[in-house]
Amino acid sequence: MKQVFIVALMLWSLNMSAQDVPQKFVDQFFSIYQTKGANDAIDYIFSTNRWMNESKDQIENVKFKLNGTIKLIGKYEGHDLITKKTVGEHLLVYTFLVRYDRQPLRFTMMFYNPSKEWRLYNFSYDDSLDEELQEAAKAYRLKENLQN
Repeated sequence: MKQVFIVALMLWSLNMSAQDVPQKFVDQFFSIYQTKGANDAIDYIFSTNRWMNESKDQIENVKFKLNGTIKLIGKYEGHDLITKKTVGEHLLVYTFLVRYDRQPLRFTMMFYNPSKEWRLYNFSYDDSLDEELQEAAKAYRLKENLQN
């Protein structure tokens, strides 16, 4: 019985550590983002997926646009998790509020695990979170929510 328990514990710990990999990527991304800047953080997060090596121009474009936006919104003040969603055991999406002096940005990171290894699947950012919140708070939407 003791051997069965040890095997079950080992399998459980392997499963838990596999699910923790995207969180480690996110933690490392924001650590680099705060200490070394957006370019190094973007390079890091895209390096988690070997297929992204073929998309160097797109990665440079993301960095160029993000840096242009950052110049307009001031000093980085931190980040907050908005949501973490999973689709089964192989797709995971994090959405963050990234706080700056002037206004927030929203970062979305999607991770995919086809069989044994987590990797970045998609990274995006935008500054339209406030518009979505205003739309969600409109009276006609509130009325719909109250009826359901």
